[in-house]
Amino acid sequence: MEPSVAQAKVMVDELIRCGITDVVLSPGSRSAPLALELAGAHARLELRLHVRLDERVAAFVALGIGKATGIPAAVVTTSGSAVANLLPAVVEADHSYVPMLLLTADRPPQLRGIGANQTISQMQIFGPHVRSSVDVATATTAEGQVKYWRSEISRAVGIATDSVSPGPVHLNIPFSAPLVGESDGIWSEDMEGRPDGRPWVADARLLSAVSSPLDEIMTFLDEDGVVPARGLIVVGDHNESDFIEMIDELSDFIGWPIIAEPSANLSRADLALSHGHLLAEDSSFRETHIPELVLTIGKVGLSRGVLKLIESAGIHIAVDSHAQFADPTRSADLVIAAVPLPPQECEVDGEWLEEWQRADILAAAAIETVLNPDELTGMQIARVVTRLLPEAGTLFLGASSAVRHVASFAATTVTDSVVLGNRGVSGIDGCVSTATGIAISATAAGDGCVVALVGDQTFLYDSNALLIPPTEPKINLVIVVIDNNGGGIFSTLEQGAPQYAQHFDQVFGVPLDIDPTLVATSLRANALTVTTEDELAEALDAAIDGGLHVITATSVNRVRESEILVHINQAVHEALSGS
Repeated sequence: MEPSVAQAKVMVDELIRCGITDVVLSPGSRSAPLALELAGAHARLELRLHVRLDERVAAFVALGIGKATGIPAAVVTTSGSAVANLLPAVVEADHSYVPMLLLTADRPPQLRGIGANQTISQMQIFGPHVRSSVDVATATTAEGQVKYWRSEISRAVGIATDSVSPGPVHLNIPFSAPLVGESDGIWSEDMEGRPDGRPWVADARLLSAVSSPLDEIMTFLDEDGVVPARGLIVVGDHNESDFIEMIDELSDFIGWPIIAEPSANLSRADLALSHGHLLAEDSSFRETHIPELVLTIGKVGLSRGVLKLIESAGIHIAVDSHAQFADPTRSADLVIAAVPLPPQECEVDGEWLEEWQRADILAAAAIETVLNPDELTGMQIARVVTRLLPEAGTLFLGASSAVRHVASFAATTVTDSVVLGNRGVSGIDGCVSTATGIAISATAAGDGCVVALVGDQTFLYDSNALLIPPTEPKINLVIVVIDNNGGGIFSTLEQGAPQYAQHFDQVFGVPLDIDPTLVATSLRANALTVTTEDELAEALDAAIDGGLHVITATSVNRVRESEILVHINQAVHEALSGS
């Protein structure tokens, strides 16, 4: 057996021992030892192997699997530019604390830097965005190789799944030719691992954060530990499922309203506001409702108005257990690792809560005076999708307008479904691939259907994600594309002002005049186009749990939707001013 072949056998076996269930492979020559061994393990039902031609897609599929399960998926590539294509997903995994293993095949050191084909400098290519980067020694027949390989794999899994800062880990693996071969006489070392299928190194470290009552926490800022009566809880993206019930309990006890981003998964919380983001965007309301204390949890930052509200608060306590804790306003007085327990003593201001809840109701009524059933907008598409989500399903939200439409117009509609999104760096790249990764995990586990809501540019940018080999298991994924022919989010920002209209389409809107339905159909997905709320509801209901579907919802154009959003904000302002 050739050393490279032995190395691949040992490494794949150790991945399985460490609990890795999914590997995403992009075809290549230098990675042949790993590819063949992974295919064998897949055939033996020891793990699931997914093949994607595009390395960028492969990495985002792995991200989706890790996001859905908490178990790192491994990405395997050949050498050269293939490795560079992993970077976007690595950056997202880094910032959203999703575990991932990057196994990049390489030429041995003697072939680097001399113009050898398909050879680049692969070490440190991911810079600060990986938790660890190791250039594995080239396999030889020397004693101690098996221990070395197993140790590196198990250490990589341990680092990627660290309890405080999980994330991507890079193992750069040089393979010397021959890359295949089972002949006798070359390899002699025992290749067995630990007894009973145990990993080489079992990580039994336990790092936990203990919650304390809020009044005890307040003693860090005020020796009397007084909890202000007029507070606000703002929840962003987080990976802590235990936080959800704790936030709801704390909010109920102290009477503080909750403004939550969709991936906070707090739509069922008793005091969660349906239109909190719209309320925060209204400067008059915001200035008369400055909280004495704001408690932020996770990574916040979806709404500029909410950020201004956080910055204006008398006291800001941030909840984030990571070393690089989220504080985008640089206003945090105190950072803690876990959601506080209800205080032992506090004053509840019922009038404060009633003002926020009354404003929320007024905003809801104002929205209905503007939205027209005869004009399909992204806002209405978001409401239909969230209303029809399957029980125990998953909603994946693309960046830009899609996630904001849900936050402002359907924040409390999602109930039993889990909401996920790539909120680490909030890019549009890889969203469809990430959704397919989540769907792979959900389908394998027998969970409900995954529904993804994305914009047309997000879909077209990542349409390669639909290049799924027909030999792989079918996934239950419905992708709803909000099609306004371009970057609608920019129409709502400063550059959407009339004075920039001359160059807007060229450098911001970028209308492509491409039908997402035709693209999806060419890639063998079930696809259709709808133009009304009723058609969307009917199509979505028919598609759920029926495999891979793409529904293109043609909305009003970007300019018209921007006008409607302005009218909504005006209507909300007038309703709040007259209350």
